[in-house]
Amino acid sequence: MSSASKLLIDVGNTRLKWALIRDGQMTETGAVLHDGEPARTIAELPAATVDAVWMAHVTGDAHEAALREAVRLHFAVTPQLARSAAEWRGLRNAYREPQRLGVDRWLAMVAAWYARRGAACVVDAGTALTIDVIAADGRHCGGLIAAGLETQQRAVLGATRFATRAAGVPYGGGLGDDTESCVRQGAMLACLGAIDRARTLAGADAVGLLTGGDAGTLRAHLDASWETRPQLVLEGLRALSENA
Repeated sequence: MSSASKLLIDVGNTRLKWALIRDGQMTETGAVLHDGEPARTIAELPAATVDAVWMAHVTGDAHEAALREAVRLHFAVTPQLARSAAEWRGLRNAYREPQRLGVDRWLAMVAAWYARRGAACVVDAGTALTIDVIAADGRHCGGLIAAGLETQQRAVLGATRFATRAAGVPYGGGLGDDTESCVRQGAMLACLGAIDRARTLAGADAVGLLTGGDAGTLRAHLDASWETRPQLVLEGLRALSENA
């Protein structure tokens, strides 16, 4: 491996995603479920020799020390931790307390702003559905957080007495014709409605970017202008690591 190597790690609510950068190129990527124990999952990453590790996580203070130590033991490198900031190269955080903005949302916006200095509607569709709007001048207009596709369905089924079957029902673009498909379509259309509304608020010039585990599912029911960027948070982490 070249001496110019770096590992990027994005620890989300359910998955840990990673990317290896060699000589300025993102050469390998992967994702693993961490089942609420992200530090243990570090041992499943490639045993590569790297010069630096940059990490972002949304798992809170309870996991941070364990993640740091796991990275140090596995890679013999102390990781640099990404944090949400008030400003980055013209991108301005809307939060009065910038550190309270989830670092995954911040990094997704950093990636969008770094790639194209212009208006954007950034959607991360995972356990939670998060949407952030960036104005053409780099001002973060704000965002929203809602339950993701699977989270919505579990919430509905957990709070009702619907008799449902375990068999999977595919997502569609319209209405359901049994309880299972009605619950799934309710979640789907709620997510699509939030995305469409946010895109309208963002304005006609805003580029639409989708990332997260359910990005592909939602993208199939949005108009052709939306772009799927599976590694958007890692792209932002890379931009931050190269322009700290």
